[in-house]
Amino acid sequence: MNFLINRLDNLDIGSKSFEFIPENIKKDINMDGMIVGANGQFLVNQKDIMVLIKKSGLKNQIGENMYNAILRKPMMVFLIPTQEKEFESTKEELDMTYGMKLIHLNNFAQAFSLGCWFVKDSCVMANFIYWINMLNGYNSQDTRDMPITMSNGTISEICLTDVEMAEAIDRMYEVYRCLLPDESAMGRVENTYSVGTQVWNIDKAISTEGKSFARALIILQEARRTGVLSSKIDKYCSVLECIYAIKKEHKKNISNITAAYIGKDSEEQERIRENMRDAYGVRSDGSHGDNLKYLQENNRENLVKLSTDIDDYVRRVFRKVIAVENLNYNNTSEEKARVRKYFSDLAKTVYPE
Repeated sequence: MNFLINRLDNLDIGSKSFEFIPENIKKDINMDGMIVGANGQFLVNQKDIMVLIKKSGLKNQIGENMYNAILRKPMMVFLIPTQEKEFESTKEELDMTYGMKLIHLNNFAQAFSLGCWFVKDSCVMANFIYWINMLNGYNSQDTRDMPITMSNGTISEICLTDVEMAEAIDRMYEVYRCLLPDESAMGRVENTYSVGTQVWNIDKAISTEGKSFARALIILQEARRTGVLSSKIDKYCSVLECIYAIKKEHKKNISNITAAYIGKDSEEQERIRENMRDAYGVRSDGSHGDNLKYLQENNRENLVKLSTDIDDYVRRVFRKVIAVENLNYNNTSEEKARVRKYFSDLAKTVYPE
């Protein structure tokens, strides 16, 4: 049997375990999976298969420090049956076969990270991946370059309750569907070898020509990957421009639409408008390599709070819009015009000028 382990950093779920593959799908895909907390269990037929992982020799393969890090953190574990041809394949052939599966299964962990963000500000990472075949002796250690930061640019652990975990898993599938090739227009992931180490060029395959939700999620990941606040705010604004299909008067439209779309009352709407104007100013200065005019009248703490506020607005917009498939537009001028009119008309109900 094969084990695929995605180590989940910056997440605390105690010793609890959570199923994330529905029972009716497990047989169809011939695979099982569970998110396992530190010292948690992965029960299959009332037997804890985590015991097998601890007896697999993984510690000798990756070293004591990395092994201990796995045990004290949550992990997303996949259990995959071994096929007969896996005993006859060469290491290079297994690198290719397992490597493609590893990328797809790590994508679930990346989608889960976004699912956690949909629940609350978070920086759950799934950068360390381990493949173990208990029968043919194959093993690999892979690293994916996907650093994630909180909205304030720092790295911090978050706790999720059972209810929050359930929502994060639901959101994971919502995100994953948006990033499938038909939605995202993602190309073929190519690989190269460097002194016996296989390298997969994942970012190169990412397209910016897919449907709007996919493009907005890709931009969102760019925002989450940087701790530079001006760059983070820049990408947050790009996410909203993508969702709204803004074509002109970007600062005015991004402010008015966001306020009208998620503002609970006139007071909050005006606060959102002011913050979005400030954010767009930061974006303009940062993208042109200028000093931030915002910091001439505000301190660093204000900039941190602005980034956190904008992150919250983007989350609230995304939580609302992703449930409306009709707003997930194709890359055509007609589709963009249709969605642009929807949001423009919405803004005019609050700001008729």
